[in-house]
Amino acid sequence: MRKLMKVILFFSFCCNLWASPSVLLLNPGKEGESFWKDVDLFASAAATRLDLDFKIFHAERDNYRIIKEVERLVKNKQLPDYLLLVNEKKILPKLLYLLEDQDVFVIIILNGLSTELQSQLLKNQHWKKYLLSSLIPDNYWIGLQTAKALHAANNNQAGKVLLISGDKDTPASIQRQAGALDYFNSQPDLKLRRLISAHWDEQISYAKSFTAIAREPDLKYIWTANDLMAFGSLDALKMHGLQPGKDVFVSTVNTSEKVLALRKSGEISVLAGGHFTAAGWALVMVSNHNKGKVLPKNVTESLFQLIDPSSDFYDHLTRKNWNEISFEKVLPNKQGRYNFNIDSHPK
Repeated sequence: MRKLMKVILFFSFCCNLWASPSVLLLNPGKEGESFWKDVDLFASAAATRLDLDFKIFHAERDNYRIIKEVERLVKNKQLPDYLLLVNEKKILPKLLYLLEDQDVFVIIILNGLSTELQSQLLKNQHWKKYLLSSLIPDNYWIGLQTAKALHAANNNQAGKVLLISGDKDTPASIQRQAGALDYFNSQPDLKLRRLISAHWDEQISYAKSFTAIAREPDLKYIWTANDLMAFGSLDALKMHGLQPGKDVFVSTVNTSEKVLALRKSGEISVLAGGHFTAAGWALVMVSNHNKGKVLPKNVTESLFQLIDPSSDFYDHLTRKNWNEISFEKVLPNKQGRYNFNIDSHPK
């Protein structure tokens, strides 16, 4: 009997040793929404290559659902080994409060904590161990770059600007807007006429853009924080008999099939994207941590690129063959830094 128990314990130990670590992405977006769909696809491809037990929970843009899901997981002792969390609409402090003293590692992606709050958390012995890292795209940089490129798309001509932001609470929205504002306000020949929030929504953007265009008939530039809001603006322009890319120049962010096609046709004059990769690259970090590697507390990668239809990056985005990327070969350099650039990794 003792020999049998030893055999059972040995095989149980081996199974635990060989078991794939479990990872859950708490996705604040809608399952079919363009950006969050790209997040899911890239991360799922990474999880397959890295042999991770990966699941996704969609909140359908209802943050209360994320809170309830975390409460359920804690109550039922069903937390995974790793959680990927997003500070959408400043929900993260509440989630971390619920997770304190729980045996689960956390990586923050896309929308992070303030530097001050993260420093405070890392003084806590629990979070010093379990808050592994954060991977936050440089939204200020891409806000500024898309604004600058939008101006250049019309040969840096003078004109009135309409700025359509996401929301007033999400860090990515705030920082993206700040970058655009800093550029537009630095150009004396550009006049920012209106700044509106459309809550990442196409119909809200259409309604607000239609009204703004009627009040500013000689508008020349529309900067938008995501593709759905850009679609609403394009429809509003056409309803006013204006031609996007000729009468009014439009910029936006994201990599849906529709927006890529509009960038190629010229209706979208400036497009940027790439931050959808954050969850997938975070899984690379999970895999490395599970193998005993120490992760940097913050990974500073832009993740964003301006998207030219003639570039290799545009080709990758249209094909979306993310399973070709050798995620398992992505390792930090001697200084512990990662290179999370799609174009630079072996296939």
